[in-house]
Amino acid sequence: MQINDLDLLTDTPFVAVDLDVIERNITSIAKLAKEARVKLRPHTKTHKSPYVAKKQLEAGASGITVATLGEAEVMANSGINDILIAFPLVGKQKLNRFSRLLHHADLMVAFDDIVVGQGINEVGEYHRKKIPVYIDVDTGLGRMGRDPEESVVHILEIAKLPFLEIKGLMSHTGHAYKEGSEEAILNVAIEDATLMHQTKIELERKGLHIPEISVGATATARFIKEIPYATEMRPGMYVYNDRFVMSTGGAKEEDCAVSIFATVVSKPNNDRFIIDAGSKTLAADVFWHGGHGQIRGHDNLVIKSLSEEHGTVEIQGKTGLSIGDVIEIIPNHICPSINLADEMYGFRKGILERMIPISGRGKNR
Repeated sequence: MQINDLDLLTDTPFVAVDLDVIERNITSIAKLAKEARVKLRPHTKTHKSPYVAKKQLEAGASGITVATLGEAEVMANSGINDILIAFPLVGKQKLNRFSRLLHHADLMVAFDDIVVGQGINEVGEYHRKKIPVYIDVDTGLGRMGRDPEESVVHILEIAKLPFLEIKGLMSHTGHAYKEGSEEAILNVAIEDATLMHQTKIELERKGLHIPEISVGATATARFIKEIPYATEMRPGMYVYNDRFVMSTGGAKEEDCAVSIFATVVSKPNNDRFIIDAGSKTLAADVFWHGGHGQIRGHDNLVIKSLSEEHGTVEIQGKTGLSIGDVIEIIPNHICPSINLADEMYGFRKGILERMIPISGRGKNR
């Protein structure tokens, strides 16, 4: 990433974003969704920024997805209205907050169990209106939801709650990141949507109409025109991309909008040096091919280990880098890295155009 004001590089670590690349990524997926005639509801847990979310909405997104109620509060307070909370809401205080937020935004909630549904139903009863909900179906990830066959009976029970409206089925194809080829990733995406469609058909045979089939994950997003049955997509990482997305073929290095800049602060020998970016900057997600981030322009350098403030870089061969030099890192997993920063430096063609607050960071509940 080009940075013209070199004085900015004397106070690291910091998170920088190329505004041209962000806008290109946002436009690309919005165009793809439009061509596929699928609604785009991007997951904003990646960027946690109302500024970026509004860019996505301006490009054609129908609404947004968030991971927590706290993130929903941030987005609603910035004027964003159509929000899916893709996480079960459990507990008195949580439901009270949800109830208050309903006065300011149109909210949907995702969950997979009638116990959770009963709490949300009580909120709907208080407001005297039906709360729209998505039900999670497990199509292979092994996280939220039951398998398609088992889901049917549970969804029919949830549908009996009078102040809920089941708007759709949803899943997450996070397991696609482990696949080694485009064909295998596409197969995961097709199987995911097909299993949800089969669940929808069985429910409709029993009298329950399911309007939406909502699919997720940036790893599979580029195949949306080839994925049957989907009516909505919820990719998140596409806006910035990262090492994980690149490993699936979903992005190239030039599509990675965010870099973390760090300074060499120690070089004990010719085998390693230390940078001022540790787990509190880069996060701790390990890449399956090794390392804690990709150092741009230096294929022979591996971020071997992290402590809280220190990153230890292994030198494989030789390097001309020394104390005071600055390196540029593509994170392994962009979402937790963003959650560790208060703001991003937004550059356009090397010029610092704006500071972008990460208003949703730390909103874990």
